[in-house]
Amino acid sequence: MTSDQFEPAELPTDMPTKRLPIVETLAAAQRREAWKSDTARSLDHPILFWITRGQGRFMVDCRLRGVGPNTAVYIPRNTLFSYEMFAQPQGMVISLPNNEDAGFPRRAALVRATTVQAQGELGGLIDALSREMAQLRTGQRRAIQAHVMMIAVWLDRLLSDQPAENLGKSDRLLSKFSHVVSIGHRDGKSIGEFASDLNVTPTHLTRLTQGSVGKPASALLNERVINAACEALLHTDQPVKLISERLGFSSPAYFTRAFQSQTGQNPTTFRKSRR
Repeated sequence: MTSDQFEPAELPTDMPTKRLPIVETLAAAQRREAWKSDTARSLDHPILFWITRGQGRFMVDCRLRGVGPNTAVYIPRNTLFSYEMFAQPQGMVISLPNNEDAGFPRRAALVRATTVQAQGELGGLIDALSREMAQLRTGQRRAIQAHVMMIAVWLDRLLSDQPAENLGKSDRLLSKFSHVVSIGHRDGKSIGEFASDLNVTPTHLTRLTQGSVGKPASALLNERVINAACEALLHTDQPVKLISERLGFSSPAYFTRAFQSQTGQNPTTFRKSRR
């Protein structure tokens, strides 16, 4: 663990093994990216970005939003997203546990803290969470949960000051597409099959994604699949053949061609160069 990444101190063996948060700087999170951060991926847990310096843009639920200093971006689990930051950004990233009781919103949220008080509150909450996770103490897990819930309260308060967002028909469809690709990208489905599941034509779906994020729907699906492949290559010892099968490719050769066309390297070279 580096000085800009905080994970819980080692817990006693008799404690539950539920996933705990990981707090790290934005720079550390960017270094850990398996592939390019501006390509579509999704996570099996929520994540919160707190941007304190710099500008950039986030694609969340197939919608593109600009971000600047003092902006929080909350992304629920199984939500398609990507991000691109410019000009030496700074901030923190919190990988959150799957805990519905924490009170985080069900939908993605992007809010800007416009007051010094709100900015200081979130910074203080993240610092407190990091300190609690840095050393093993009695009641550590409960304290961590309490700090996470307070971050959820902070986000809820800022969202309550904003007008309610009314999603149009196209935005609702894009959100559904984001979710089905997030959970179904390993099924080997074509974009036509995903469109059929959503009761639209591939042409209509592509028109919506192209207009919203500047990419066809097939590109977002391909990026999600290749990101999953990158994660498997870097963080497991699974053979390339098994990875290709689990991602729905008809053959390892087809997987290798698809992977190389996206990343510029074949899977074996990619794995060796990143480890």
